[in-house]
Amino acid sequence: MSSYPDLVACGMSHMQFYFHVAGGLEDIDAFWETRGLDRSRERLLFSGYSRQGRPHTIFLQWSRSHEECSDVYVGIDARRPAAVWPGRKAKDYRLREDDFRAFIEMVRQMTVPWGIRARYAYPWEGKGLASALRRPHVRLTSISFDVLDEKQDPAVSVTYEDGGDNWLAIVEPAMRFPFPETDNFFLLPYQMGCSLAAVIRGAIEHI
Repeated sequence: MSSYPDLVACGMSHMQFYFHVAGGLEDIDAFWETRGLDRSRERLLFSGYSRQGRPHTIFLQWSRSHEECSDVYVGIDARRPAAVWPGRKAKDYRLREDDFRAFIEMVRQMTVPWGIRARYAYPWEGKGLASALRRPHVRLTSISFDVLDEKQDPAVSVTYEDGGDNWLAIVEPAMRFPFPETDNFFLLPYQMGCSLAAVIRGAIEHI
């Protein structure tokens, strides 16, 4: 499979990931500086790609957390870069696939203490959801649920959110992924997102 997946094939609108790199800010800044990103610039890179003729955008952000640590955000969205990052010129923020692979390889040698937190979004027809809670002078914009495990601990958080043109079902598993052992960062998270798609579609139909 390609390192950049086809979200639409699994019925996803976007998927986003967060991880913390202990003491990694200087190394990350230096890595991208050698690849042409001035340290005074915004810590953001993105690029567009296509799967089956459908536009996608991959992005990478990082920021200083406490001391010299870094919080890193990676995402793929089933929209064009201009829709995901309006007002920014793609040529000024270009994320090359080879550079992204090298970045993942570098981070693998660093300390990612809590693994990777994932967040998935699926398109959903939300008219029924909104009408179910209709009240005078009230407009429903989001509603959240926790799905509990057998110990009654939160296993998955599900939020139905009004995205303007359409509703989204946003799913956040409580579990975290270990940092990948290969340079295909998206393999395991994408498989999880595809598996969740069928589960979420079935759950939504009963709301």
